[in-house]
Amino acid sequence: MNIESLYIKILESNIINFIIMVSILVFIFKKFKLGSIIDNLTNDIQNSVITSAESVNEALKEYKKTKKESKDIPHKREEIINRAKETGEKIKEKNRQETIVKTDKLDKECEKAKAGLYERGVQNTADNIQLKIYELAKTTVLDSLTPEFQTKLILSALDELDKMGEVQTK
Repeated sequence: MNIESLYIKILESNIINFIIMVSILVFIFKKFKLGSIIDNLTNDIQNSVITSAESVNEALKEYKKTKKESKDIPHKREEIINRAKETGEKIKEKNRQETIVKTDKLDKECEKAKAGLYERGVQNTADNIQLKIYELAKTTVLDSLTPEFQTKLILSALDELDKMGEVQTK
């Protein structure tokens, strides 16, 4: 009975079912070439890991480069500030020079305008003085002429006119 009990124990222990299941899985693996698919997936995972490692190395290099550049930031900042100050000073000096030139030009134009105004003022004053002198002389002469002297002047002027008429007719 030993052999029979062994068969019964084998049947009750699902060993046969397990062997059948493994056989079916082996058949499926061979039929659908799951081994090559698993190999491909393995290769893809290995490539991803290698690529990830390379990306990590590149990221570390970039980090080190950025860290090194960040140490230079205060120096670069000072350099930019110094260049800005120099540019500001140059612009300030240029504006100062332009202001001086424009001021000199305006001063010269003002002097010309003042001279022109002075000349016009002098001319107007001279014209006014001449007019006043003429009016004063006219008034003085008219006031000092007596009626006899006026008659004598008129007769003298008429004689002169007659002489001129004779000279023209000849």
